[in-house]
Amino acid sequence: MKAQIHKMLAWPFRSLFWKLFLWFWLTMVSMMVALVVAVAITVDPADFLSERRALFRELEVASRQVERMAAGWSTNLAIRQLPGSYYYLFGPNGEPVGRPTVPSEVQFSYNKTRDRREPVITFRSGVVVVGPRKVWIDRTPFDLYLTKEMPRLVHWRVKKVFAQQWHLVIIALGVSFLLSIMLARYLVVPIRQLQGTSRRLAQGDLAARVAQVVGDRGDELGEFGRDFNHMAEQLETLINDKERLLRDVSHELRSPLTRLQLSLALARRKSPDAESEHGRIEREIERLDQMIGEIIRFSRIQSGVTDRAWEPVSLHGLIEYIVDDADFEAQAQDKTVVVTESQDIEINGVKDWLGSAIENMVRNAIRFTPEGSRVEVALKKHKRHAIVTVRDYGPGIPEDALDSLFEPFFRVDDTRGKENDGFGLGTSIAMGAVKNHGGIITARNVHPGLEVTICLPLNHKVAV
Repeated sequence: MKAQIHKMLAWPFRSLFWKLFLWFWLTMVSMMVALVVAVAITVDPADFLSERRALFRELEVASRQVERMAAGWSTNLAIRQLPGSYYYLFGPNGEPVGRPTVPSEVQFSYNKTRDRREPVITFRSGVVVVGPRKVWIDRTPFDLYLTKEMPRLVHWRVKKVFAQQWHLVIIALGVSFLLSIMLARYLVVPIRQLQGTSRRLAQGDLAARVAQVVGDRGDELGEFGRDFNHMAEQLETLINDKERLLRDVSHELRSPLTRLQLSLALARRKSPDAESEHGRIEREIERLDQMIGEIIRFSRIQSGVTDRAWEPVSLHGLIEYIVDDADFEAQAQDKTVVVTESQDIEINGVKDWLGSAIENMVRNAIRFTPEGSRVEVALKKHKRHAIVTVRDYGPGIPEDALDSLFEPFFRVDDTRGKENDGFGLGTSIAMGAVKNHGGIITARNVHPGLEVTICLPLNHKVAV
């Protein structure tokens, strides 16, 4: 559970797209916040008041009440009877009326605005002062001021800005979100196309190329895409030339090999006394014929071309058939081949290729496992893969040779002894067959012996 939560929290930071998006968006949002804070600090706080009209209206209503109440009461009493906010009244000579003391903020506003005909809003030390409003009492003009306490903190100003312009804030966040998505996608899409092309190339699709839309870009990614395509073309040419040469040479050798076999038959008729020499020649011809056959089979598997259809293949049944056949041959050498575990697993594939891969590994294991021992074959399912393991109890191979085990014509002459008389193509054929099914094949020393593991995806799709 903890691992799943950690994975959910960490997924944005494993993706280049989301990293770029978050950085771009957070940068834009930070710039907007900084701009709002700067405006909140520098602009007159009075401009933030959304209730400006309400304050002016309240001052006007209060002035009428003062005029009406002052007609029956004294002016001092009238100013004290006003409900709600604090009001201050100044006489014709600037003297305060009705209150013994006047706050410095109100006095400052009066001194600054006493000559104005229309009321204004001033802000000082966290106090909003609205005025003056002319009040006529007994035909004498008085100046009425209204005061309200307001916070002086910057966060209040910022809050006011967001409260008044919330729709603009939402629009700005939405636009910045879309711009960040577009910018991140503009940078990441070609990288993902390069990644996908490189994976296809690594899986053997030599015709894989980066899309033209990437190559047409004028920036560094476009240049990288063009260089990548040039590299892929060179690789395709080199590999195809090598495979063509191997295939052509193999086919060309078949004709003289056939002539040698005919000549051997004629020589046996003419010189029956040289049977031992003829037998040796025949064995070498057969060995050469087998090698040419393996080269042709290797070339076909590497090219991925087959006249066999892709169909559902029961790995359980295929392994049982291969093991029964191999065990019959192994018993003549005092060895056995057994299935230690087998599950009913079916995958989509070419039966001949899969059988060739598994059979090559089983027969290699028979060659190197000692007399009196056995070869163990297992088939099991792990998540979305079928796992086939083949183990012998032989000497194994050096650790530094494991990575080269599946290369064509690779042989470990100094380790596997006289049994190592193959051509070094069986493991390469197995690897090609497994790769054509989207799988991987690996080997490891298990002391004693060598264990080869074939991992095949259950839902492999055939490339069209």
